[in-house]
Parts: sequence; C-alpha cells; structure tokens
Amino acid sequence: MSTEKASVSVLIRTRDIEKYFCNLLISLSRQTLHISELIVVDNFSTENELRSMTELLKNKKKTLFKDAVIVKLVPITDEEFSYAYSANVGVFVAEGDFVCVTNGHCLPLSDRWLESGVSHFVDENVAGVAGYTLPHKEGTIWEKLAFDWGWRKLNEMSRAYVKDNYFSTTNCILRRSLWKVYPFDEKMPEEIPAASRFGGEDHDWGLEMLARGYRIIVEPRFDVYHSHGETVSQLVPKYIVWRRIRKATAMRKRPRQSYTRLTHVKPIYYVL
Repeated sequence: MSTEKASVSVLIRTRDIEKYFCNLLISLSRQTLHISELIVVDNFSTENELRSMTELLKNKKKTLFKDAVIVKLVPITDEEFSYAYSANVGVFVAEGDFVCVTNGHCLPLSDRWLESGVSHFVDENVAGVAGYTLPHKEGTIWEKLAFDWGWRKLNEMSRAYVKDNYFSTTNCILRRSLWKVYPFDEKMPEEIPAASRFGGEDHDWGLEMLARGYRIIVEPRFDVYHSHGETVSQLVPKYIVWRRIRKATAMRKRPRQSYTRLTHVKPIYYVL
C-alpha cells in the first residue's frame, strides 16, 4: 500500500486535559502529513472534566483542523483502565490504515514528525515504527542524563537504533491490520504482575511482530518530548522493574495469541 494514499489516525491517551495536551493538538494540526482522524481515549476523573474535554475537542476541531478531521472521544473509567485496554479501545474505533499512538503529555519533535514515521510503511514488511523520548525543557537533570544524553543521543550517534527492537505506545505507529491479528495483550499482568502498573504490552506487541517475520523500525526523526519531572530515586526503581518486564516478555513462547475484552464488549464513544 502506498503511504501517500493511506489514511492515518492519531490516538491520544490522556487523563483529562493534561499539561501539554493543547500544544499537542496544535502540533498535530501543523504536521506536513495531514491526519484523517483524531481519537482521544480519556481516562476521565469527573463528569465535569469529561465535559471540559468534550467542549475543548469540539472547539479545536473547528479552529485547528477546520472540520477536516474526524474527532472521536472514548471515555473510560478508572475501573476500565489498563495500559493495554486504553490502547486497544482507541485502535478499535480507529479507521485509518495506520494508527499513531501517543500520550496527552507528549510533544512531537517537529512538524515532519508524523511524515517521518509513516514513510517507513512503504515497506509492506514493516509492522510498526517507534521513536525515542527526550525530556521537556523543565525535565529534571536526571531525566536528561538518562533519557536524552545517556539513551537517545547515544543510540542515535552510534546508530544502535537501527538494530533496536524498542516499541512503546508513548510514541509509535502501527499497521492496524496487524493489530487486528494481535491486539495488545490485556491478560499480560496475569503472567507478569509488574505489567499491571508499568505496562510492557507494547514491547510484547513488537516482539510478537518480529517473531512473525515483520520489522519494527526506530526512527530518530519520530522522537517526542516526554517526561514526568522524576528524580533519580524514582527513575532507578522504574528502570529495574522495566528490565524485569522486558526479560519476562522476551521469554514468552511465540507466536502466541493475545486477549482483549473488545472481542465481546463494544466500547462507547462519541463522534464530535
């Protein structure tokens, strides 16, 4: 499929209107590759916050996207939330050939961000594309040392990213036809308990695609700004747990089948 003719949906997962949410919408409206659809999965905290999100999206659809983009809002409660389900429900209601998944507190690196990622799908063997993260300007020195200088820049300068199997729903694009074959595994925490709090279903998806003979691409021009203002005492334990999740995920037998409750439960969503 030619990427010039393909449709691209953007899925934003958020908890109400996060700090960079409006700036993210502005950035999406300025992308050189125009999106056909915007999907917001809102893990809303109160009915008032959900109404605020609804009004905001209606306004931005008119002012930023000139009503040329379909906007869908998928509200989910705390009881429904999991990392896997919040991604699955958004991709489920998407209609694009490719779905770009990011978070409400992320910001694209440039106006060519989306185009740079989608361009790789001209290769029919590419299942997904991911980008690294670098901290926001107000990120802590520890975040800058760990994610920007020690990880992103090192991998990009050495070109180690070419062989990296990194795939994260913080910032990725997937081929929706392959997601239908293997949705993000909502039962993963039953096998790897830490996944309940820290995720890992995105890494699992990437490894499954590799096991099936597809490619996962890491594209430096597809990086995003993303950070939480964490200290070294917060970052180190998270890193240790994440390493354990990755190791346990890599030991899963493949190819395998994943589970999503969307096979028997249809989500409620609104077209704004």
